[in-house]
Amino acid sequence: MSAEVAAYLEREIASRGLKPGDKLPTERELAAQLSVSRATVRAALQDLESKHLLERTQGRGTSVAAPPASVNELYERLASVDRAQQDVAELRGAMEPLVAELAALRCSAADLIQLQDVLAGSNEHLSPEEALRMDVQFHTILAQAARNQLMTTVLTLANSWTSDVRLRSHSTLEGRRCSIEGHRHILEAVQARDATAAGIAMRDHLADVALLIQQQP
Repeated sequence: MSAEVAAYLEREIASRGLKPGDKLPTERELAAQLSVSRATVRAALQDLESKHLLERTQGRGTSVAAPPASVNELYERLASVDRAQQDVAELRGAMEPLVAELAALRCSAADLIQLQDVLAGSNEHLSPEEALRMDVQFHTILAQAARNQLMTTVLTLANSWTSDVRLRSHSTLEGRRCSIEGHRHILEAVQARDATAAGIAMRDHLADVALLIQQQP
């Protein structure tokens, strides 16, 4: 049950646009709102704290965590870097398989629930823009599940750098099917806690998408 609560709270933080320092309701209030025990809420908050999404301070309650200074500095430095699409593709090709491997080893039940929800909400009949949004969301949640904030920061930037190219892939029915199928194989490996298979599934997924883009006129 704590995994479902953690997944719900993480979605709420994202959908409501909460910023660092914004406070969450107390454990008692959350337990009442969600009709669960305080122990369940406490376990869910601990899971989000382990992902550096929340910080809990004695006497001050629970609030949305600010990224560490090292993460902010990395983001600021990379945001202004000149980048060619080939460079970004090579960056993703090197990092995303490792992220998938780490996610298979480190993900929580709440992470798996969120990945399953994104995959369940993905289908070939979505608009290219919505399909791209679901694609980015899947890779973002996977990066967060790897529990490495620096990698998450780099891949978040890489997602923004590749949005135009990936939108071309999602503009076709075949491209949307390819994305969903790739995500399904990655999730199956992560659920099985098979790091090697997760890394291979991610490499295959990136290669399949790259081939589709190359074949487009």
